[in-house]
Amino acid sequence: MGPRSRALHPLSLLVQAVVLAEALALGSLPAFLPCEFQPQDGLVDCNWLVLKSVPHFPGAAPRRNVTSLSLLSNRIHHLHSSDFSQFPSLRRLNLKWNCPPRGLSPMRFSCQMTIEPHTFLAVPTLEDLNLSYNAITAVPALPSSLVNLTLSHTNILVLDSGSLAHLAELRALFVDGNCYYRNPCSASLRVAPGALLRLRNLTHLSLKYNNLTQVPRQLPPGLKYLLLSYNRIVQLGPQDLANLTSLRVLDVGGNCRRCDHAQNPCVECPRRSLHLHPDTFGHLSRLEGLVLKDSSLYTLNPKWFQGLPQLSVLDLSENFLYECITKTTAFQGLAQLRKLILSFNYHKRVSFAQLWLAPSFGSLSSLQELYMNGIFFRSLNERTLKSLARLPKLHTLSLRMNFINQAQLGVFGPFPGLRFVDLSDNRISGNSNMAPTTGDTKDGELRLQLGSEEEEDLPPPAAPPLRTPTPKDFMSSCKHLPFTLDLSRNNLGTIRSDMFTHLSRLQCLSLSHNCIAQAVNGSQFQPLLNLRVLDLSHNKLDLYHSRPFTELPRLEALDLSYNSQAFGMQGIGHNLTFVAFLPNLRHLSLAYNNINSRVSPKLRSASLSTLDFSGNAVSRMWAEGDLYLHFFQGLEVLQQLDLSKNRLHTLLPRTLDNLPKSLKTLRLRDNFLAFFNWTGLIYLPNLEVLDLAGNQLKALTNDTLPNGTHLHTLDLSDNDITSVYPGFFVLAGELRELNLSDNLLKTVDASWFGSLAGDLRLLDVRTNPLHCACGAPFVEFLLEIQHAVPGLPSQVKCGSPNQLQGLSIFAQDLRLCLDETLSWSCFGFSLLAVALGLAVPTLQHIYGWDLWYCFYLCQAWLPPRRRRPGAQPAPYDAFVVFDKTQPAVADWVYNELRVRLEGQPRRALRLCLEERDWLPGRALFENLWASIDGSRKTVFVLARTDRVSGLLRTGFLLVQQRLLEERRDVAVLVLLRPDARRSRYVRLRRRLCGRSVLVWPQRPSGQRRFWAQLRAALTRDNRHFYDRNFCQGPAAE
Repeated sequence: MGPRSRALHPLSLLVQAVVLAEALALGSLPAFLPCEFQPQDGLVDCNWLVLKSVPHFPGAAPRRNVTSLSLLSNRIHHLHSSDFSQFPSLRRLNLKWNCPPRGLSPMRFSCQMTIEPHTFLAVPTLEDLNLSYNAITAVPALPSSLVNLTLSHTNILVLDSGSLAHLAELRALFVDGNCYYRNPCSASLRVAPGALLRLRNLTHLSLKYNNLTQVPRQLPPGLKYLLLSYNRIVQLGPQDLANLTSLRVLDVGGNCRRCDHAQNPCVECPRRSLHLHPDTFGHLSRLEGLVLKDSSLYTLNPKWFQGLPQLSVLDLSENFLYECITKTTAFQGLAQLRKLILSFNYHKRVSFAQLWLAPSFGSLSSLQELYMNGIFFRSLNERTLKSLARLPKLHTLSLRMNFINQAQLGVFGPFPGLRFVDLSDNRISGNSNMAPTTGDTKDGELRLQLGSEEEEDLPPPAAPPLRTPTPKDFMSSCKHLPFTLDLSRNNLGTIRSDMFTHLSRLQCLSLSHNCIAQAVNGSQFQPLLNLRVLDLSHNKLDLYHSRPFTELPRLEALDLSYNSQAFGMQGIGHNLTFVAFLPNLRHLSLAYNNINSRVSPKLRSASLSTLDFSGNAVSRMWAEGDLYLHFFQGLEVLQQLDLSKNRLHTLLPRTLDNLPKSLKTLRLRDNFLAFFNWTGLIYLPNLEVLDLAGNQLKALTNDTLPNGTHLHTLDLSDNDITSVYPGFFVLAGELRELNLSDNLLKTVDASWFGSLAGDLRLLDVRTNPLHCACGAPFVEFLLEIQHAVPGLPSQVKCGSPNQLQGLSIFAQDLRLCLDETLSWSCFGFSLLAVALGLAVPTLQHIYGWDLWYCFYLCQAWLPPRRRRPGAQPAPYDAFVVFDKTQPAVADWVYNELRVRLEGQPRRALRLCLEERDWLPGRALFENLWASIDGSRKTVFVLARTDRVSGLLRTGFLLVQQRLLEERRDVAVLVLLRPDARRSRYVRLRRRLCGRSVLVWPQRPSGQRRFWAQLRAALTRDNRHFYDRNFCQGPAAE
């Protein structure tokens, strides 16, 4: 700008001083914008912010308190030497997923991360560094303080002593996935001999998915965890693991894979199986965990495990040990083994008739968990698990996905410590009455059945399917119960009591996702006297009898959700009175059954505390008069009630009054509530949690939360709320958590909360189109309670104006910014006003009389405007004019007048309304004249006649002009208040044309006559209404 710009005018200095003083007086912005600071953990969270560089924070920020910095999933491609020096106490740094290699990039984009030499050396306190999923080709210069280093899924293919030798404190090194099918390379990862030998404190080393063909040489002797899975190491001998006597966990699985069970690209093992020398593990006396999964093993050599007295976890899954496990002696010396995994050791295209475990399983005296999923045998009996019956510590037995169709469930009864048995995803259809196996068959013999039919029934095994999450209040409690049996996803069609013989100590039973289409009558579960949790969800149960489940005296949780087939049968009744006969029942789920009619009119229970009734049609039930009005009232101690997805459109106060008074949590998510009577909360004196998310609430303007309510959590997310009445939350003194996210709020006002704002622990206002105008008051308010606003720095965003849409509300300081659009607009208007102020008087003084004469001369030449008889009829019957600033008048027009005149199919009139029918972009006067000229009548809705201005006055003048030009009186007056008749014009018009002036009756009995008179006034010409004693009407020529 030149030298003049450097000299500041005294007035400019004064303005800057005022602005600075104002800035200091305002609340402080979040210290680490655009990131979020979690002071309790010392963490600065910058994840998923699309950052292109490391943000530099102001000196006023408490940077010394920062111990962790996370920059996960950004777009930082260049790291400068000064990026992290601003954090003198930084200990943990996460840079994962910033510049992924081409093969790992979702869009297959090429990327190369550049790291300057002193980037990490400038942080001498750094202990944990994660550089995974970044396209770096060499190990950067690192500080000697590093303890944990992750270089996985990068392009680093060489590890040598020069880059790692100085890391004397390093304990864990992860270099996984640098050379495999998703991150391809030309060769494999090369670890130079002795490259890691100087890392004396290294205890964890992971080199998975790197195409290694042998174990790296000269590894640190203090190594405790060595993970080498999914490489190409096809043989192991004692020399490969020499000097690793401290090793506790060794993972060499997936190096010689069986590709028929692979869920990703697989390379066949060049040998028949992984070749293991008998003394491979003999010197690893401290080994506690060994993984040999997916190694194409057919047999187990007992010598492999003889030198492993401390082995506690052994993973042999995904091999070919289907025959070996029936006769092996390899387990005899593993007295400390606690967990054994034998899953998916199946024979290709073969399903065994029976499976008998080898006697050596009986020597696993410390075994606690045994997983035998996917071995494929069709029969389960005493002989199958005979070798396990005397294991005192066995508490978990998993037999999933074995295609078992016959099972003697009673075989689990004698197991002394069994806590969880998983038989899900099989084909069990009922109890088998198989005769005991004779001694003609030798121990370990397998009966095979081959053929095309078996091949069709046995698709290639895949990963176990994801389970549908069960409600937290139900099946989650099974984790702490002594004995659980999971029979979900089988083919059970009926339940008989003899299925559960010898299972009297069973406390949790899952029968979900079966085909049970049975009318339970109270005899099906008789042996299960101690059962506490029963899951029968996703079946086809029929609740016809009055006392089902009453044979279970200790039942506490019952899940009957997703049993809608019987409830969908027309004309079939359903009995829910059984709830009253279960004295210990605390949790009941009847969710997603489409319950709507023909059920017991009232639920009764003195013990039930939680009821899930979501996914039904309680709206139809409450629409049946008083039949189901008291449906929940008999639940004396109910504390939690879920009525989500029940198609509710309204919730009347008397409905709330008939809910249990003990209710503490009420969920009404995903209904169709457009209105909620907040004063009705006084009928629920103990309510603490109210969930109204996913409804259609438009505004919180009707009343306020009542005084004395104990509500502490209110969820109003995912509605259409546009405004909140001042003081709406003030009286809810115990409110601590409020969710207003995903609405249509343009501001958040402190007046909504009053003194309550300081006590809020959570105020969620994310996903609202906040209007980020200069000086927006909500910014200062949110800063005052920023500890309670989640995602305030980056997730609370602007919805307008356009230049800030989608950006953080802190993209610019809205408290001090200058609105350029407003400034230019003001300048333009002021310039125009000055120009007109000078031009108009000048032109009027010089040419005023001439212009006046020409105007009236032209007006005299124009013929009067009249409608021709053949002209098209008006598109509207009436144009309604009213004062929008009066809420009562607007409400009457939209909810009374419009509904009455347009809502009747046979006698519907076409109304023209400003908010609905005016064309956007057209001038106000043009829209107004088009509406009056295109309507047969113009209706003026008035609450008062002493002060009429704005649109009403202009519209009245245009109607009078039409009267003068066309000689047609189209005015109809509707007075909403009786005192409006005092106007002289109204009294004169009532005398001349009385039927065109109508008064809204104060009594409902007169409303019917009012609507009839209004229809007559709108459908007939006003000239028929004029009093002939005074005039002949405007139509007279």
